[in-house]
Amino acid sequence: MSTYGYRDGTASIALDDGKVNALGSATLAQLNEHLDRALLDRASSVILTGLPGMFSAGFDLGEVRSGTSAREHLRRALIDLELRLFAFTCPVVIACTGHALAAGAALLLAADRRIGLDGPFKLGFNEAAIGTAISPATIELARYRMPMPWFESLISGQTFSPHSAQDAGLLDVIVDSEARLIEEAQTIADNLAQVSPEVFQEMRLSARGPAIERIRLERSRL
Repeated sequence: MSTYGYRDGTASIALDDGKVNALGSATLAQLNEHLDRALLDRASSVILTGLPGMFSAGFDLGEVRSGTSAREHLRRALIDLELRLFAFTCPVVIACTGHALAAGAALLLAADRRIGLDGPFKLGFNEAAIGTAISPATIELARYRMPMPWFESLISGQTFSPHSAQDAGLLDVIVDSEARLIEEAQTIADNLAQVSPEVFQEMRLSARGPAIERIRLERSRL
């Protein structure tokens, strides 16, 4: 479902279920285990990536459709991971290898920097278009990242090309090849890691504190 590697201060986590990188309970739990390992390794940065052409298509639909209890458990697990990434102890960079939809797009919002690959990819929150509501906690995360009028794409289920996703606040940088994607992600991770970890965390929590509290409040209501 995902793999972990560590080299020269960077923890690398790759989503890989061999298909569309669906986010089920087991995958989310494994991602948390990898983050625990990054802490044990005293990583100075984390890079999260996916399969060629596919970062993540969102929740595991089989699990979502298995019943209300399973669906709500999955939503809570995603929000907990979003919060963890959003306030992690070191910089988190996502190398978005292709499509990033729904829960996959939510992970983009939680990272410090997001590098995307140019191509015929869709990114964004398509839940409304397929008849599903987004949790208020994830909406609060989107509110922090996405400017108007793109923020209201959550209402219509609109998705974006990589360049439009950059305008919408889902991506920071776009590159034209997979090789450059990883290189750029590593360069940005290395640059962020040059900031004192204590200062980086203090400033990040100061900037994001109100958003974190709103997300936690909505999480508590689930």
